[in-house]
Amino acid sequence: MSRCSISQDGPIARLSLGGPLDAALVADLAAACETLAQADTEAGPRVFLLTADGSTWAGWGPDPPGALIGDPFGPLAALPQPVIAALKGGVVGGGLELALCADIRIAGADARFAILDPHAPSFPIAGGLQRLSRTIGRSRALELSLADHAVDAAAALTWGLVSAVVPDPLAEAERRAGVIAARGPVATRLAKEAVRRGVELPLDQALRYETDLTVLLQATDDRAEGVRAFIEKRSPRFRGS
Repeated sequence: MSRCSISQDGPIARLSLGGPLDAALVADLAAACETLAQADTEAGPRVFLLTADGSTWAGWGPDPPGALIGDPFGPLAALPQPVIAALKGGVVGGGLELALCADIRIAGADARFAILDPHAPSFPIAGGLQRLSRTIGRSRALELSLADHAVDAAAALTWGLVSAVVPDPLAEAERRAGVIAARGPVATRLAKEAVRRGVELPLDQALRYETDLTVLLQATDDRAEGVRAFIEKRSPRFRGS
C-alpha cells in the first residue's frame, strides 16, 4: 500500500507523505511524481502542495537506505509545476533534503532545521548539501552542515531556507497555491524552468535561455488569451496551451 497519496481540488493537487522516510516511501514518491509529470496540461494540476507527517520530516529511519545515495528526491525537484511545502516540527537530515526539492517552503513557528541526521551517517546521502548550498549560500550551508545543532524557523527565514514563518503553514501554502494556480500554467512552468536551469548556466547562456523561453511563451494560446482578457477587462481563462 502506497504511503504517498495524491488528491486534486481544481488546479491544485496535494501530495501527502506518511510514515518513516525509507526506501519504500522514496519509491512511492518517485512513482507519484512520474504520474504527475505526465498529467494533462489543461485538466491537470497547476501547482502542488507537499505535506508530510512528523515521522517523515524527522529524517531517515534507524537503517538509512544506502542504495538510494545520489538524488532519490530528484523526481520531485524535476516536476514542471511549482511545488510548495508546508513544514512543521523537526525537519532533519533526509527530511530537509526532501523539503529542499520544493520550490517554496512555508514553515510553522515550531519548525527546526538540521542537515545532519542522528540516525544516518554524518554526511547527507540524498544530495542535500548541493541543494542546501544553492539555496542559502556556501557559508550558511557549511555552518549548518558542520554544526551539531538545528536552526529555528526565524533563522531559517533570515537565511532564505524558508519563504515565510506563519502560525498555520498549510493554510498559507494553500493561499499561495491559489495565487499561482490563477496564473497561466505555461508561464509558471517556464518561470520555474528558467530559474532551475538558469542558475546552473553562465550568465550569458542563462540570459539567452530565458529569452528563448520568453519567445516560446509569446506563441502560446494562453498568451493570446491574456491579451484578450486585458482588452475586454475580464479575468483570463487560461487553458495551459
